[in-house]
Amino acid sequence: MKLTIFHTNDIHSHLNTYAKISKYIKEERSQLEHDSLYIDIGDHIDLFHPLTEASQGLENINILNESSVDVVTLGNNEGMTISHEALNRLYKDAEFDVTCCNLFDLEGNLPEHLTSHVVKHINGLNVCMIGLTAPFNHIYETLDWKVTSPLLALKNEIEQIKEDYDVLLVLSHVGIFFDEQLCEECPEIDVIFGAHTHHYFEQGEEKNGVLMAAAGKYGHYVGTVELEIEDHKVISKKAHLLDTKTLDEVENNYEEKGKDLLSKPIFNQEISLPRRVNSASYTTDLLCESILEFTEADCAIINAGLIVKGKTGNVLTEYDIHQMLPHPINTVSIELKGIELKQIIYKAMEQSYMDEVAIGFGFRGDIFGGYVFKNIGYIESTGQCFVKGEEIQDNSTYKLGTIDMYTFGRYFPTLKEMDINYIMPDFLRNIFEQKIMQSEKKA
Repeated sequence: MKLTIFHTNDIHSHLNTYAKISKYIKEERSQLEHDSLYIDIGDHIDLFHPLTEASQGLENINILNESSVDVVTLGNNEGMTISHEALNRLYKDAEFDVTCCNLFDLEGNLPEHLTSHVVKHINGLNVCMIGLTAPFNHIYETLDWKVTSPLLALKNEIEQIKEDYDVLLVLSHVGIFFDEQLCEECPEIDVIFGAHTHHYFEQGEEKNGVLMAAAGKYGHYVGTVELEIEDHKVISKKAHLLDTKTLDEVENNYEEKGKDLLSKPIFNQEISLPRRVNSASYTTDLLCESILEFTEADCAIINAGLIVKGKTGNVLTEYDIHQMLPHPINTVSIELKGIELKQIIYKAMEQSYMDEVAIGFGFRGDIFGGYVFKNIGYIESTGQCFVKGEEIQDNSTYKLGTIDMYTFGRYFPTLKEMDINYIMPDFLRNIFEQKIMQSEKKA
């Protein structure tokens, strides 16, 4: 028998492109004369899109329902960019199965509406699918979730169900390096559908008898895996990708609907919030000050490129704030010795990334921009650094308020090894909005 499996991953709420994919998959499945599945490997939601932001992902679930998806797993965007309560609500109206075997609440329960594996009974065949998500332990703990080792969780799940399946598929939102390890450690897997690291294989890649399939990011590709099965065993497996640029555009109102849902005014006075990326502006100063206050820090550092759009006018809406700060980025506070803080300031003063196009770590803008400071002073000729007007003392302790984007090793490598206090679930736009509302009340 034949089984065709369509797969997507890391759509990140690129809903215009996804509308094309959805139409394509439905049409292709309707024309097949054999069985098929459609699976999504996580990060379908991304709060950069106004419709996802306004609905906290629920509209994405409706869209997946309309696409007749069969099984999905969680990406880090589903798990970490919405609150604990929002994740428990996310799949309440899902018309598909959701699997993830390595994410639990503090009582050891899976998120609501999830199962550790799914078995589909297809034409006398038992097709088992197991989902895994990336183990961002420190962030999940802040949201009252516990994420466990995906490898150990998978091995345990396989051991429990080894007599119950004919075909074993893994939905891995963990990344390509993990998937390659899985090929060596779990050769009983038939296909690993990969995600998270935005990799893709034009015709799949086979290691140790395990086929890896992945479809990149943002809906650039849609994947298909063809299985031939005899006597309850897979005897042939092939993968290929379709470039979605070849698909016709599909009209939709996703952006307009999101804008309408975020149309609530939050500021009804004349306001000017310009965007300037190469130096500080009123807007970035206000954002940096809001982070300083929110983190209750002694000083703060951000980059000007966080402001993606400026806004001038006599009314400011939730949609405007969202467009200014579309990033799923949270604040952090870090206690540093003075000598450590000075190294951070020296690194920032180099302005190494000012003109760089920034990618990843939650950033949803374009140019990184120059660093902006609050309560930090620096004399270049002497190398002296100051906090609140007083020179930094090497052995004194200071609290720095900044953003989680800097803690993953790319911009300030020393921060990756430090004890970070992640403040969640509020994003920069939530904090900035509160700051603007406070200023309106004072006016």
